[in-house]
Amino acid sequence: MTRLSPQMFRIFFLLLPSALVSAQVEPPHHTITGTVVNALTGEPIRHALVDLHGIVQKSALTGPDGRFQIEDVAEGQVMFSAQKPGFFDPNSLPASQWSPSIPWSTVGSAKNDFLLKLLPGARLLGRVTNSDGEPLEGASLHILNERAWQGHKQWANNSVNADEDGLFRADDLTPGRYVVFAHGPQAEVTAPAYYPNAPDIESAQAIDLRPGQEFRADFRLRSERGYRVTGQILGVPSTNGVGLSFQNADGETLQFQVSFDAANGQFVAPSVPSGTWTLLAFAGDNEGHQYQARQEISVNHADVANVQIMLHPNAVIPVTVNHSTAPSAGVEGSIVATLISVDQPIFQMNGMQQQGDPPVLSFLNVTPGKYKLDVQGYAHECLESAWYGSIDLTHDYLLLGPDAGVQPIVINLRADCATLTAKLRPADQQRAGVVLIVPTSSIAEPKVLQLQPQQPNQTFNRIPQSLPLSPGAYQVYAFTSPEGLEYSNPQVLRAYPSQSVTLAPGQNTELTVELSEPK
Repeated sequence: MTRLSPQMFRIFFLLLPSALVSAQVEPPHHTITGTVVNALTGEPIRHALVDLHGIVQKSALTGPDGRFQIEDVAEGQVMFSAQKPGFFDPNSLPASQWSPSIPWSTVGSAKNDFLLKLLPGARLLGRVTNSDGEPLEGASLHILNERAWQGHKQWANNSVNADEDGLFRADDLTPGRYVVFAHGPQAEVTAPAYYPNAPDIESAQAIDLRPGQEFRADFRLRSERGYRVTGQILGVPSTNGVGLSFQNADGETLQFQVSFDAANGQFVAPSVPSGTWTLLAFAGDNEGHQYQARQEISVNHADVANVQIMLHPNAVIPVTVNHSTAPSAGVEGSIVATLISVDQPIFQMNGMQQQGDPPVLSFLNVTPGKYKLDVQGYAHECLESAWYGSIDLTHDYLLLGPDAGVQPIVINLRADCATLTAKLRPADQQRAGVVLIVPTSSIAEPKVLQLQPQQPNQTFNRIPQSLPLSPGAYQVYAFTSPEGLEYSNPQVLRAYPSQSVTLAPGQNTELTVELSEPK
């Protein structure tokens, strides 16, 4: 179940200068009460956990009548969150009509009784049969939820299996858009399908689930003849076994029966339906090295023999960071750099790590593919340039082949960074927000600047929200929340208002931004 992290709430209160807090007179304390209810029906929810977030965090459980009580709460501004299996706090969901801005609540001398609402989870259920209408016990259902994570679109997978009657059920689903993928058990060969009967994810019917909704998705999978696929996996490390799976064009893994003979590297998949598949072979050794190979095959109503798959070790790419000045102790590895895949069916990221003695910065276990490099500078430094051999990674992709030699990535930092300070217009001062600062390079990742809300009745000036940036041209967007927004996609951002800004070396610029609601 998704819940708001307490740290997300505490950070709002850390905006108070410590000197101001210590100088204040201890406020009066009160006992507060409240009720947690189902947002759709108004019914009380028993045994819900209520968290109160303020200078001090407190918790309580609701009783049979949905009521809770928390004692010794300091007078002032607080926030509440609640959780219960099968329910969701609206503020924990991606930005939508179900997730309003996080509200402040005031504990004072008046009656301190609060109403908290939770949304019930949705449910998907159905039955899977074969061409003859017989139930497919053990059929696999992939419940795919379309979402954006760190600005990138992805499909989160929740898998369930059909029972002996072919029935399946997935409970406690958050509101959102879903696609359902089904394929038969190993014992019976069927043509896999996306609901209701589509060959790929692009032509599938999307299911938009509302809180508390129950949706039935039945499948009648076409029974097919299976064909024998045989071959050999080469380059297997001697210390461990090998995994082999079949994937469709959307990256979904299907559980076809596969046997592997470690003595000679031979594999046999006795019953594979017709189609185009990617064979994914993977292994590891006792030293922590990972090996992988991907190979596409076509099963065109005939057996496929003599498939040769060569495992290659995943790449370890060393990184050299050239600072603008000699770094102090511990600073050498403190920048954040990430390789982001752009051609994999399933979104993935590789973070930079330190290893060895003395420590060496590297990207570990990088699979073959197409990547872009994202660099977040440290302290007063920002990105000057990044190179992979002769490839300028600020404007070009890193292409990594399965057996190509690896060169180091060289990251050069500069000290004459520009500074962009963002502040909310007065009408938005009590709202949380996020500013996206998008470079003109088509492959650059947006920089994200969090804006924390000002507390009601706050008397001191709000702490400026700023970010050091490499000099250059940017488009600046502001949103109430980045959740659910595919902000790494320029086509998506074009639908929203923005401001243009060009930053010179050392320039300090302040922008007043107006928050937009993600669509």
